[in-house]
This record gives sequence, structure tokens and C-alpha cells, in this order.
Amino acid sequence: MTWRGRFLGRRGIALYMRNAVASTLSFLLDLLLIWIMVDHFGVYQFVAVIVGFVMANAFHYVLARVWIFHESMRGIVSGYFYFLSNALFGLVVILVGFALLTDGLGLPYLPARVVASLCAGTLVFMLNATLNFRQL
Repeated sequence: MTWRGRFLGRRGIALYMRNAVASTLSFLLDLLLIWIMVDHFGVYQFVAVIVGFVMANAFHYVLARVWIFHESMRGIVSGYFYFLSNALFGLVVILVGFALLTDGLGLPYLPARVVASLCAGTLVFMLNATLNFRQL
């Protein structure tokens, strides 16, 4: 099956929609953590983005294992290793996008985080669906 057929077929869309729900919940947790760290504890915004991302990503992995890619034969530990590796790639995409949007274009930190995440989230889903959980 072609790349396009795998991702745009019924199964690919269903997995992507589940991932979108899990990503949204994880992302809301991420934004909440960033906001608390920056606005209430004075944490430097780039540090807050990294810490929030790592914490929310662990939550997302649990959702991925039990709901999105529950049919995966990948072991829990190795699955988390791949998931975290893919997430770290996503974090690089987020940080580069975040820096370009905040420092380069002067966008406020929360909207910049949203925009950067949309790009990174889709890339990470594709990596997890194909390389990690092998569902597409």
C-alpha cells in the first residue's frame, strides 16, 4: 500500500483522530504546566517549554499505549524509548519553531507554542504510526 493510502485510509484517519484527541489533552496539560512555571514561578520560558513537554509527553505515551496503538506488538519499554526518541525530534521542531516565532517574529510565547506544535505533532504521529508502533 502506498504512503498516501496508509495515512489517508480508514485506519490511518482513525488512528490520527485518536492521536489528535490524546495530543490535545497532552498539549493542554503542557500549556498549563508552561503557564504555571513561567507566570507563577518565573521559570525561563524555554526551560518551561522543555519541562512541560517532557511531562506531557509521558502522559501522551500512556494514552498511545492503551488507546491509540493498543494493538502494537512493541514492548512497553522499547516502545517508550522509540516514543521518547520521536518526541525529542518533535521537541527540536517545536523549539526551532518557537524561537523563530517568539524571537524572530515577536509572537507571544503561548500562541508560538501552539503553532510550533501543530507541525511537530503531525511529524511525530507519522513516526510513531510507522516506525514505533508499526500500525500503518
